[in-house]
Amino acid sequence: MGTDDNTESRIEAAIARMQTAANAILESRAQGSLDVGDGDTNALLKQENEALRWELDEMAKKYAALKEKTDIVSNRLDNSIGQLSMILEQ
Repeated sequence: MGTDDNTESRIEAAIARMQTAANAILESRAQGSLDVGDGDTNALLKQENEALRWELDEMAKKYAALKEKTDIVSNRLDNSIGQLSMILEQ
């Protein structure tokens, strides 16, 4: 399950980055530095937001693919269990 661990660690890293960005916004607001003249902070936050959205989209695609595979395996197991039950009943 290395892929699951990798996905989980990437999610945790993305959450940490989002928390850092949120903290930066809160600190900037507390200091009043998000005025019209502070374009650098806004530009950096927009870049970070875009990167996080892209990463979230990628993780959502991987999750959908894993869910599809899990559903296939689950159906196969259900079918196998059903067949074994029929054999044992005979």
